[in-house]
Amino acid sequence: MKASALRKAAWSSAKKIRFIPASPSLDGTILAARTAPGIIQKDDIRSGWSASPTYNPHTRLTRRVRGLQNNEVVRALETIVALMEIKDESYYRVLAYQRAAESVGALGRPVREVEDLTTLPHVGGTTAEVIRDLAEDRTPEILAELSGEIPTGLVEVTRLPGVGPRTAGRLWRELDVTSVEEIASLEPGRLSSLKGFGKKSEERILSAAKKYDSHERRMLLDEATALGNRILDFVRSHPATEKAELAGSLRRMKETIGDLDIVAASTDPDSLADAFADAPFADEVLAHGPKKVYIVTNGIEVDLRIVEPEAYGSLLHHFTGGQAHNIVLRERAVKMGINISEYGLAAAGTGEYEPVATEEDLYSRLGLPYIPPELREDAGEIEAGEKGGLPDLIETGDIRGDLHVHTNYSDGKGTIESMAEAAIALGYEYLIFCDHSQSLRVANGLSPDRLKKKMRAVREADEKYGEIHLLCGSEVDILKDGTLDYEDDLLAELDFVVASVHTSFGVGEEAMTRRIVRAMNNPHVRVIGHPTGRILERRDPYAVDVSRLITEAAATDTVLELNSYPDRLDLSVPYVRQAIEAGVKISIDTDAHDEGALSLIKYGVSQARRAWVEKDRVINCMPWNEFEKYLKAGKGPQ
Repeated sequence: MKASALRKAAWSSAKKIRFIPASPSLDGTILAARTAPGIIQKDDIRSGWSASPTYNPHTRLTRRVRGLQNNEVVRALETIVALMEIKDESYYRVLAYQRAAESVGALGRPVREVEDLTTLPHVGGTTAEVIRDLAEDRTPEILAELSGEIPTGLVEVTRLPGVGPRTAGRLWRELDVTSVEEIASLEPGRLSSLKGFGKKSEERILSAAKKYDSHERRMLLDEATALGNRILDFVRSHPATEKAELAGSLRRMKETIGDLDIVAASTDPDSLADAFADAPFADEVLAHGPKKVYIVTNGIEVDLRIVEPEAYGSLLHHFTGGQAHNIVLRERAVKMGINISEYGLAAAGTGEYEPVATEEDLYSRLGLPYIPPELREDAGEIEAGEKGGLPDLIETGDIRGDLHVHTNYSDGKGTIESMAEAAIALGYEYLIFCDHSQSLRVANGLSPDRLKKKMRAVREADEKYGEIHLLCGSEVDILKDGTLDYEDDLLAELDFVVASVHTSFGVGEEAMTRRIVRAMNNPHVRVIGHPTGRILERRDPYAVDVSRLITEAAATDTVLELNSYPDRLDLSVPYVRQAIEAGVKISIDTDAHDEGALSLIKYGVSQARRAWVEKDRVINCMPWNEFEKYLKAGKGPQ
């Protein structure tokens, strides 16, 4: 069978729509998008129904797909995690469901198609049953029990900055609040009357509650990338698609993503548009025309734009953005007597647009080199392009090792051996195991004796694996006064020390800054881990003078980490760029707690690219022979 015939056969199979009869679904607070009024059930379907091929802004068709999609399963598992944490369940029980959510999120195919769910990483018999229930649109017993004990409105409360699950539980038990709306209506002084809450924290929480929009859900980069790529693969597999790319903020790799944009080139746009509107993931069709299809999947809006192949470059550029970059580029074009739009380029005053097939051609005709999407934020990239000064951006393939990973010695799931083998599979030359230190008991931090036992285990593994160099480090807690969680003589025995703040976030900016600076001045501390402590969409950075940290990092030869975990990405892009300009080195690490998380390095690299980082500014881009010399040389003023 010819390739084209195979492709058409695969497409025909992929685009079949599956229906389920009306049945009780999961709690509406968890998956409201799937239980909205007006959902079309199987009995409502008449043969041949579809959105009209003629654009109609009022077209709104909704369908159900058998079972939940992976993102929905992940969100339900994360709801279980949040409810468990509010209830103050066992750390390890909570961790089991969190790891299960991560495994489903990393799965490259629908979870409902996995026959034996226990073959997934970190999924045991109990969590497998829960996942199966969710995948088949049944409410798991544990979710029903938790929802019966705990107001599910508290899940949204945990999304307020500065309010984690345990704090939400306190607010419920001590103030009898069960929703964001009830928090927003609290009288001044109620929150600050509770132990551990001050006026500033009350103001911050009340302000966030009043601004909170339950309908505005932003995805982390890994979730958006997984969803976007699955939909992109669907578009690319259609016989009428010449080429297609993700656009918008996801292509620019912004920290969080609100919706998805896809640009496709096609010689048969009607066929592609019809197929996209009929796709199995299209829960709602908001608009349907030959050039544009606008759908909702898993509560996320997806905009497909279709254009002739000869105009693909200008449309892709336009919908990639960012808006500020496009405005400045448009102003530059006007000075050259050219108008630029999604339709192409036109001589000023003519209105006759000439299509542009590639972005490279578009930039070239405006006298500029190609500007990578990650730089398109009007942050000096156009001026740098004019002068031939665009950076040679780091790429994921430049990373030679990961300096911050955890094992089952503390709160990780992987063993020393399994993590080493995963790193070998990525082509790494070295890997540093940095489990938590003794004071962080919630993460099973290592006592000095356990740390020494781990050192011996790492040395033995290093001898076993000739393909990679394995080193024993520690992620050592920076205590409230800035001292470290191990004595200096023990730190001296380690190959590497990452120092991080995990507790006492509310000490205030000056005290927090002094605390971290003191740690930087310890000769054994090579890296400050996740320097601002933020958790995207859940916890604001703690108050700290990052500019001063950057100055002190330069003075003490301390590296600042760019943590690749999608809910951290810490340092943030503006501070990474400031650090690089100040001569500070960075490390791009995953903070991986299992084997699969080592692949998250690409998200840290994406943020480094947004910050104009070249590989010579990243210490774990050094090949082993250089990195070994770097370690032996010790810290010193730059």
